[in-house]
Amino acid sequence: MARRVAMPHTGHVRHEYCLNCDAETVETFTESGRIHCRCTTCGQVADRSLVVDTALRMWHETAGVFVRDPSGRFLFFNRIAFPYALTIPAGHVEQGEAPEVSAARELEEETGLRALTLSLVATEPIDGDQCRRGADGHVWHTYLTTVSTEPPVALDEGEGDVYQWLTLAEAKEQPLTFAARHLVERHEDRLMA
Repeated sequence: MARRVAMPHTGHVRHEYCLNCDAETVETFTESGRIHCRCTTCGQVADRSLVVDTALRMWHETAGVFVRDPSGRFLFFNRIAFPYALTIPAGHVEQGEAPEVSAARELEEETGLRALTLSLVATEPIDGDQCRRGADGHVWHTYLTTVSTEPPVALDEGEGDVYQWLTLAEAKEQPLTFAARHLVERHEDRLMA
């Protein structure tokens, strides 16, 4: 099973550090529609920083949802925060939150869609799945929900700028995030069942 590093539960504390000089002087800015980090100490500009947050673990835990329409296409959107590529609605599991609750919350926050039912596809560690908060591995709880018609999608402007409905074969031809590609390639049969 994936390693999980527990942090002390003395209240929610969040620190953000520069990956270049380790200073806790990181600020975010948006350029060309993408969110970046700038260290005010060393001037380094990066796509991500190291975030130490007592609500998260160093091996982060993520919940994501594949949304399938009646024609077998899936909802993907273009991320504007690192990692930049197409992905599915997903986000970190908050402390004390069940993964299924996180998946439903992230789906609604990022797309405006509500899942009537969520079916677990897999729970697995994905080593090499980098996030903007500095982790290089995540335990993914991946769910599937189906919609009866192609619903209107209202993307969160802080997460993505363009969405599209793709078959899994079409998605594999696109630039996908590391985790999205892993999940599509590993669980294609389960997602289409």
